[in-house]
Amino acid sequence: MLVRGSVPRVSVGGRVADAVVGFGGGILGGLAGLSGPLPTIWASLRGWSRDARRGVFQAFNLSILTFAFISLLLSGLVTIEVGKYVLVALPGTLIGAWLGRKTYNKIGDNRFDKTVLIILLLAGVSIVVTSLSTG
Repeated sequence: MLVRGSVPRVSVGGRVADAVVGFGGGILGGLAGLSGPLPTIWASLRGWSRDARRGVFQAFNLSILTFAFISLLLSGLVTIEVGKYVLVALPGTLIGAWLGRKTYNKIGDNRFDKTVLIILLLAGVSIVVTSLSTG
């Protein structure tokens, strides 16, 4: 989609397809904290407005990642050491969210689409490079 410059539209499947994509995002969220890519791409293919996509992404990610966090907490995987890492990452996370919101307010739909696709590409490359270097 990034190279083509246009996004194909998918209109088949209805709510069942939406639910399947959400389920897949939930699986990826619980497995590797990657709840966002599937619904992000799917919403683009559906042709939703950037405001609708953003609203869905935020609610979806909040719910999936909250559930994943609670599951990890209950299983004992969230330790004091993990909490320290979270506190170290928190300022960068908050600044990133603030900058993202400022950027969102200034860009149009086409630039938003390209920005999201570039971020997904960079995240994917990062995951592949990391897995190759540790595997």
